[in-house]
Amino acid sequence: MNGARNLNSRINRLEQTLGTLPCTCPDSADLAWPGHQPDTHCASCGGERLIYPLANHPRSAEPLIRQALPIIEKAFGTDQRADLSTLTDQELHQLKTALQTVEQATTYKRTPIADGDSR
Repeated sequence: MNGARNLNSRINRLEQTLGTLPCTCPDSADLAWPGHQPDTHCASCGGERLIYPLANHPRSAEPLIRQALPIIEKAFGTDQRADLSTLTDQELHQLKTALQTVEQATTYKRTPIADGDSR
């Protein structure tokens, strides 16, 4: 009985340790927005996935920003801050295009009806 408890305790500690290690799988990052919160742990390795929160659903820009995820991962590396000097000119251009498209797709456009003015 003690052996089983000891084994379960060791397994729990191993799972906790694996959950705090960064995921190194090819699909180790995802996007989140209100109403969509992906699993923070990888189903394959149990490691912690990088989740990039967006203020709104990216709408039609979602494919572009998903394509840019590996570039974002590269820029962040193991740091909490992005180091854009690690990116090539082509990667910087792709990232800029994706971020501009997300901004355009999610920017609230003011209209008279949206402002409560029915004129």
